[in-house]
Amino acid sequence: MARMDRIRNGLGALASGGRAIDAQLEAGFDSPSAFRSAMARLLGQPPSAFKNGGLLRIDWLETPIGPMVVVADKRAIHLLEFADRKALARELKALYSRCKGSIGLGRSAAVDLLKEELTAYFHGRSAKFSVPLALHGSEFARSVWEKLRAIPAGETRSYGGIARDIGRPTATRAVARANGANRIAIVVPCHRVIGADGSLTGYGGGLWRKQRLIEIERQFLEAG
Repeated sequence: MARMDRIRNGLGALASGGRAIDAQLEAGFDSPSAFRSAMARLLGQPPSAFKNGGLLRIDWLETPIGPMVVVADKRAIHLLEFADRKALARELKALYSRCKGSIGLGRSAAVDLLKEELTAYFHGRSAKFSVPLALHGSEFARSVWEKLRAIPAGETRSYGGIARDIGRPTATRAVARANGANRIAIVVPCHRVIGADGSLTGYGGGLWRKQRLIEIERQFLEAG
């Protein structure tokens, strides 16, 4: 978590238009190479790869269960992941390629709305998200993600149940893969999918977070 705080400070300095050396010092790294390496491990690219005014922008959000990295354009969210997710750098590289390197640092109006809705969510006021999403995946994967969004907060489904709901009862494994490929955590609630026996299954943000999100959402179910 201390390393994440340092990188967050560096990201903030870069997003404000600061020089790489200033961001390095703000983040508390002794050498430029250490800073570049840390940024590349987290974001998939060194600081020099990010442009001012990019088509997509990377930002940092704090939540009660850990920091999250968000990527958005002016209108929609393209990625929302916990900063310690192992697949984050790979996912960011894929977005970098998709937008042909037009990716920078900073916040958009879409992220402002997302922050408001996440705050309401974690404070137990609302589990509804209206922020527009840009879902990058196959037609099948998008059908799974839309079905996830239809699961009421406080309820869970099995992979097999999702497969039946989308009219593909034999596609349980494909549903599991689509669930794991979701790049927009919480808003596309892949944490609401559990094993057929009721056990928790793999979650990119960590099983402890999956358990915590399920517990948070029980209050919405109890409140009707």
